[in-house]
Amino acid sequence: MHAASTFTRLRCRLHQRPLLADALLAVASAGGYLGFYAVSAAVSDAVTLTWGQAGLMAIPFASIALRRTWLWGGIVLSLLVMAAAFFIGPLEGMAMDSGIGMFILTYTAAAYRPLPRALVAAAAIWVPVALFIQSAAFRGGDHVTSLLLTMLNCALAATVFWIGWVIRNRREHVVELSDRARFAEERQEALAAQAVADEQRRIARELHDVVAHHISVIGVMSEGAKRVLRTDPEAAEEALTTVNQTARTALREMRDILTVLRQGRDEAGAADLEPQPTVDSLRALVAQTKDAGLPVRYTVRGEEYPLPTGVSLAVYRIVQEALTNTIKHAGPQARAGVVVDYGEAEFRISVGDSGHGAPVVSGFSGGHGLIGMRERATLYGGTLEAGPRPGGGYLVEARFPKNAHLQGVAR
Repeated sequence: MHAASTFTRLRCRLHQRPLLADALLAVASAGGYLGFYAVSAAVSDAVTLTWGQAGLMAIPFASIALRRTWLWGGIVLSLLVMAAAFFIGPLEGMAMDSGIGMFILTYTAAAYRPLPRALVAAAAIWVPVALFIQSAAFRGGDHVTSLLLTMLNCALAATVFWIGWVIRNRREHVVELSDRARFAEERQEALAAQAVADEQRRIARELHDVVAHHISVIGVMSEGAKRVLRTDPEAAEEALTTVNQTARTALREMRDILTVLRQGRDEAGAADLEPQPTVDSLRALVAQTKDAGLPVRYTVRGEEYPLPTGVSLAVYRIVQEALTNTIKHAGPQARAGVVVDYGEAEFRISVGDSGHGAPVVSGFSGGHGLIGMRERATLYGGTLEAGPRPGGGYLVEARFPKNAHLQGVAR
């Protein structure tokens, strides 16, 4: 494990210093070539190697050190060595050494340069090489051998160029995949952040509805207790008991909602929360509203059928908001009615009163007043209408088409 980590750090450092990495490659290539040549000289009398020859043979490998930081400098150096090898007799042995560097430069051009520039660099290397070989033939060499040598060099150069081009395409493909993965990760993080924001807005809506209703009930009951405190102590005590119970319920629901907000949805099970209210909870809501002093008539029409959880919660909150507004604004003599209609084509909920006030309409769209109720209905494919009744009072009516609200849940 330690050796692997050391190798990884060394590789990263060399990747950050291309000139040093290429210089080490040039030294390794020259060392390997000279070592092979030295072994050949040791086993054969026809091959000789002196220190001067070794120094001259190492010169062409210097172009390898420039292959990435200064490609054209390496190409020019290789061509100069090649020209010296062909036209200066004592340096003819350097031709093969220069050829090794040229193949590496050709690979580098294909692997690190755009295709047009890589082709230009390859042509700048191998067209002069072909001309040098043919000029050697005209100077007394074998024309057939020169032609075959030219074809062999071109074939090897094309192969090396193709390998470099494949490596470059593969590297670009890996970079593209990495960019896509990074984009997907960023998008996933953005979606997660959006989900958190949506959940916080939902919790804010729930918190508003809970607080608004219970505080309204507490306000009405405490005012009633104040009025009858001296004349009817038992009624005052009953009202204060209702205030106490309502306050405890409000605190418990607020604590549960804030626990979800603090811990997150994944840990919500540890909070031991109560189930969210549904349509079945409307009777308890109506009873609580009656205790607050508002006479409410609850009516169910049609054959009951189960509603999706989201729709059921939306219906409860709409009725809760409407009754809260009735308590605050309809007047002391008002009466209210809640009608739940399980129709064959749609589900309808109506909350009407005989008062003279109007519900609160806030500009905030996060669960206040009519805007919040309309948001809840629209979220599940329903509609909401609210306004004064022809005979007096105020009516809030929400409709949820069966197919539409099911599609809304799926969304």
